[in-house]
Amino acid sequence: MALKFLAETAERTFMRVLIVALCSLIVVQGQEGSTTRSYTFDTNGNRQLTLESTVTKGSNAESVRNLNGGLSPVQRAEERVIKDDASGRVVERIIHRYDGNGQPGPPEKLQIEEHKHADGSKTIETQVFKGNLSGGFSMTEKTTAVARKVGNIETIDTQVARPNLNGGIELIERKQARIETGDKTKQEALTVERRDANGNFQTALKEVKQTKEANGATVENSAQYINNPATGHLQLNSQSVAELRKRPDGSETKQISVYAMNQPGRPNSDQPQLREQQLIEKRTANGQTVESMSIRRPSVEDPGILGPAQKVSESVCTGTCK
Repeated sequence: MALKFLAETAERTFMRVLIVALCSLIVVQGQEGSTTRSYTFDTNGNRQLTLESTVTKGSNAESVRNLNGGLSPVQRAEERVIKDDASGRVVERIIHRYDGNGQPGPPEKLQIEEHKHADGSKTIETQVFKGNLSGGFSMTEKTTAVARKVGNIETIDTQVARPNLNGGIELIERKQARIETGDKTKQEALTVERRDANGNFQTALKEVKQTKEANGATVENSAQYINNPATGHLQLNSQSVAELRKRPDGSETKQISVYAMNQPGRPNSDQPQLREQQLIEKRTANGQTVESMSIRRPSVEDPGILGPAQKVSESVCTGTCK
C-alpha cells in the first residue's frame, strides 16, 4: 500500500491537484453514462470485485464489496448546472456518503462558480458545505483558483481557506502551478505552501514533471519534494519515470518505474532506489474498456533485481469510458 501511494503521488498527484483547482471543468453533466467495475487479484490470481461505479448524466454512485460478498453503497452524487453563459458557469453538486452498514450520513454540498474575465483569465471559486443536525449546511472550506494563460504558459494560483474559531475564514494553504507547453514537450511545476505552528507560510511540497514525445512514445519524468521538519528545507521524497506507448489497434501500454527514499521493511537510503515497476495495459473491444495493472518489485535478498510481474488489479468499463 505504501508503494502504491508513492506511485500515485509521483505520477498522478500533480494533475489531480490542478483538476481540483479547475474542478468546474470536470462535471458529471459531461458524462453520457458508464459503469466501471474494479477487481483485485490475490497471490493465486483469483479475481474479486471490490468497487462498482456508475455514472449517468447528472449523477454518479459508488458501491464497495462488503463482508457478505455483496455490494454496499459508499457514495452517491447529483449535480445540476445553475448557470451557464458567456460570463461563466455555476454548478451545484450534492454528495451523499454511507457508513459501513449502508446508512446515509449528512450530505455534502459543493457550489462551484466559474467566472470568465475580459483578459481571458478565469476565477473558479469552490465552496464546500457539510450537512448539520438541523437540516441545514455549514461551510467547511472555500477554494479560489485564478487561471491565466499567456502564449504557451498557463499559471494557476489557488488559495484554500477554512472557518476559524472566531467565526471568520482563515487562509490555510496556497498553491502555485505553472504549465509550459511546447511542440512535443510539457513542463509542469506545483508548489504548495501551508501555515506552520507560528502561523507563517512555509513550502510543504513541490512537484515537477517533464513530458516529452519521441520515437512513438510519451515519456514523463516526475519528482516530488517534501519539507524536512528537522532542517526546514525541501528534500527529494520520490521520483517516477513513465513511458506510454499506443499501438495501431488503439490499445495502450504504460510502464511506470517508481523510485523512493524509504520503504517499509527495507533499509533507508540517501538516494532514491527503484521500489516498484507498474505495468499498465488499456484496451477497448466489444463495447468494453479494460485496464489492468501488474507490479514488479525487487526481492529482499537482491534489491537490485525486479521479480516477476504479478497482476494486482483490473477495471472493466462499459458505456462512455475515458
